[in-house]
Amino acid sequence: EKAAASALAAKLGAATVALKGKAGEEGKLFGSITAQDIADGLAAQGLEVDRRRIELEHPIKTLGFHSVAVRLHPEVHAEVKVNVVAE
Repeated sequence: EKAAASALAAKLGAATVALKGKAGEEGKLFGSITAQDIADGLAAQGLEVDRRRIELEHPIKTLGFHSVAVRLHPEVHAEVKVNVVAE
């Protein structure tokens, strides 16, 4: 199980999820990007991750690149890059 989590962590580390959101002029989103949005973006790339394993302290509310932690196993963590762009 740990080996499978490590293999998935390597794939997640190389992945970048691009998500679109409506934003104002200062780069603030009208809504927010949640763990479910990130899980859906990963699933579209063929990487299945349960949204509860995505560790977002607060929903993402700004445009740009964000680094998000994913807990795959008690000993295995991965970082996913999320790029939020304006619609």
